[in-house]
Amino acid sequence: MSASPRPLRVLYVDASIGFGGACRSLAATLRALPRVEPLLVTLQPAALVREWFGGVPARRFRRRLNYLSAGRVRAWIDRRVPTAPLRHAAVKLLACADLAATLWNALAIARAARRHRAELVHLNNGLGPLEALLAARLAGIPVVAHLRDFHPPGRYLGMGLARGISHVLAVSGAVAESLDGGPVPRARISVVHDPVDVDRLERAAGMRGAVRAGLGIAPDAVAIGIVGRVIPWKGQLEFARAAIGAMAEEPAIHAVVIGDESDGGRAYVDAVRAVVDASPFAGRFTFAGYRADVEECHAALDVVVHASITPEPFGMVVPEAMAAGRAVIAADAGGPREVVAHDIDGLLVPPGDVPALAAAMVRLARDPELRERMGAAGRRKARERFRPEASATAVADVYAAVLAERPAAAPVAAKEVSHA
Repeated sequence: MSASPRPLRVLYVDASIGFGGACRSLAATLRALPRVEPLLVTLQPAALVREWFGGVPARRFRRRLNYLSAGRVRAWIDRRVPTAPLRHAAVKLLACADLAATLWNALAIARAARRHRAELVHLNNGLGPLEALLAARLAGIPVVAHLRDFHPPGRYLGMGLARGISHVLAVSGAVAESLDGGPVPRARISVVHDPVDVDRLERAAGMRGAVRAGLGIAPDAVAIGIVGRVIPWKGQLEFARAAIGAMAEEPAIHAVVIGDESDGGRAYVDAVRAVVDASPFAGRFTFAGYRADVEECHAALDVVVHASITPEPFGMVVPEAMAAGRAVIAADAGGPREVVAHDIDGLLVPPGDVPALAAAMVRLARDPELRERMGAAGRRKARERFRPEASATAVADVYAAVLAERPAAAPVAAKEVSHA
């Protein structure tokens, strides 16, 4: 009887500032990955890591200077430092502090990789963070990067290190295209849609009544909700305006905003509330804030809206809503365009088009049979295309291809995995 192959030791680096789709996707994939011994290095607090990653060993690293905190410091410098030479010196000092933090974290991550005897580093947030790229180079370990956002044009500090990335997993075809001309050639990019926990979402259906009651949704109301971080590009303001317009035509609609400011600003949350409070329908809105039971919240809704006003890299809320059997309205751009089949398992509307979004809300609110048909079609698609097992298989194939090529210098030519 032959011995089973030993687990592959992988160091996962998650630099998410807020807890969102990137963390949930990684957690779902890890639960389904066969023969992998993971170590997670993350910015997330221990309680969230335990809740979502279970028994995965984790190390926390701190990044006090990130794009949010550094932006606040620069704004303070612009307001408070009186002269241009002093402002220039303060910005240089900030850059030096950022570099020192990067080097310190790079050494810490490299030590963690060596202690774990990692054979592969998996970056969960694109072609960075810089300290993880540097750590992998110091430890001599190949890197797989999970690109969950559009790659910005031009150069950045870690471009040279990024050219050494063995393979990129892009969450959508649109994201993969954004890397054209970038540091990683197309032959080393695979499209792997993010997974959702289909079973967990389906089990949550039994909580529908209790969650609706807790959210103040009447039994006969048509609950239309938006789920996610409350930040400008996610479109909660456009959602609120569209819901107000739809409520003027259809009194059964109850709107639900699930999420909080996360890594955004309080001013935007207040702006959304102000628009609602100034309308005659404020009593038909629920602001639920952050909810850990997002699966139960999907079950409580009748329609889930994705309203991002700029292209979304993937938009995990869309397949999550499908898995829950909910009808979906999504912005016709980026990842959601690859997921939703218009008029079959959802409706697509132009990004930022408030009248079109309101019309879609009214249409679904008035047609329960259409909601049921679209929800059933979406559930079938989620079962076929977005189960964690599908994503885990694709990721494992890329790992195998990367390791098979080592130490060859030629690009890894892994099979593109598109769940289209």
